[in-house]
Amino acid sequence: MKEDLESKLSSLQLQPLPPEWREEMLTRLESSPLLSRRAPPRWLVVGWGLAWAAVLVLHFTTPAASESAAPAPTLNADAMLQRAELMQSLLALN
Repeated sequence: MKEDLESKLSSLQLQPLPPEWREEMLTRLESSPLLSRRAPPRWLVVGWGLAWAAVLVLHFTTPAASESAAPAPTLNADAMLQRAELMQSLLALN
């Protein structure tokens, strides 16, 4: 099947484009500005750079949470009982 298609395509004669088409394409190409730049705008790149710089500065200058956080208070048995009674009384009011 692939060979049939290839043989049909190879048997076709390549016909040149009409000269007026060629002239029209060339004039359009010459008149339109070419967009060769594919990079993002400079202000966007500068903004990304500044944002990443701020992230890095904050990361290295902020102390870690485990160093600065106070340890959680531990509750003894009496405090746990008082808390449970308080919760029961609050639930009874509803």
